[in-house]
Amino acid sequence: MLLAISNQIFLPSYMTHFDHENLRAYAYIEKDNLLHNLTQIKMLHPNKKTIVMLKANGYGHGAVEIAKLLDGRCDYFGVASIEEGVELRENGIYQTQIIIFSGFFCAQSSDILIQFQLIPIIHSVYQCAFLTKYFQKSFSEIWLKVNSGMNRLGLNFEEFNLCYEELSTNTDKSINVLTHLAESESPDRSFTLHQIEAFIKLIQSKSIKHISIFNSGATIAYPEDTLSDTIRFGIALYGINPTPLKRTITLKPVMSLHSHVIAIQQVDKGQSIGYNRCFITKRPSTIAIVSIGYGDGYPQTIQNGTPVMIEGEIYPTVGKVSMDLMAVDITDSLNKVSIGSIVTLFGENLPIDTVIQQQDISAYSLLTGISPRVKRIYI
Repeated sequence: MLLAISNQIFLPSYMTHFDHENLRAYAYIEKDNLLHNLTQIKMLHPNKKTIVMLKANGYGHGAVEIAKLLDGRCDYFGVASIEEGVELRENGIYQTQIIIFSGFFCAQSSDILIQFQLIPIIHSVYQCAFLTKYFQKSFSEIWLKVNSGMNRLGLNFEEFNLCYEELSTNTDKSINVLTHLAESESPDRSFTLHQIEAFIKLIQSKSIKHISIFNSGATIAYPEDTLSDTIRFGIALYGINPTPLKRTITLKPVMSLHSHVIAIQQVDKGQSIGYNRCFITKRPSTIAIVSIGYGDGYPQTIQNGTPVMIEGEIYPTVGKVSMDLMAVDITDSLNKVSIGSIVTLFGENLPIDTVIQQQDISAYSLLTGISPRVKRIYI
């Protein structure tokens, strides 16, 4: 793994003869852009507590490095599993509380939660029975998750009332409540408002310390929120606005993905490119072969014509993406492209939204799918 301190790049010993820009595939993670996005999001909801989502390796950006940068700058980190929470603690993340969003499913988890000071989300009745030791020994707090319409994880309204009564009777820990919105990014607010109304009606007579309703989409789309005191966001922190609403927020992409041209082929008219012959040349063509593929997390499902940037110009991909390689039509490059030219798959000058347009992929899946063999370089 690449290590970065300040703006210097430190390579493992077996790679010290490489310049980082000659790695076959790499991603820049821009720390200033991350901090900019955090500030922008907080400005929409001043004085509210913040949960920064770091699940799925920080949406592909490197959970540990992102946590080190943000430790103490937010109120909570959110991760999917106990394993992700332990990884952060074992890497020295202790200023910020960590919430386990997928909870746990066995009694033995209680010991780990206590040892590593992790906060579980209780989304099912059976979990309460597993947490007796946690309630007795942990000085942390409790989060209950309500299913208000997402129908994934969460207590139904009757279960919530039962758990709330049991917890408020048997523990002196602070009780917090959250729910998850199913389509907060949609311009049609009807279902979102239905969820919010049902959730608020359920908890309004309860003694609740913190309330979290809004994810990234709602955090941007509903800046007028006065119903909750805690916002949580993931994709927006990394520079992606999941809503069609721009509001007054300006987000900057945190990750840019790069590779190199390693071969250039001259191909006659009527020839196929790549596996399954998914692209046939309509003219004599110059094809650049780029050293990145689905083994690096660049989707095999992208369509012919997906844009990439080489030497400041946009070119179309052609043929099916291979495990380690992909092809780009550079026929119109006027000899600007050569062996070693840097290829940008997405970044500040080629937004992910442009890349995934008309593709059957999302920004979420593209970012989180970038594999560990793509070296992250923190600048």
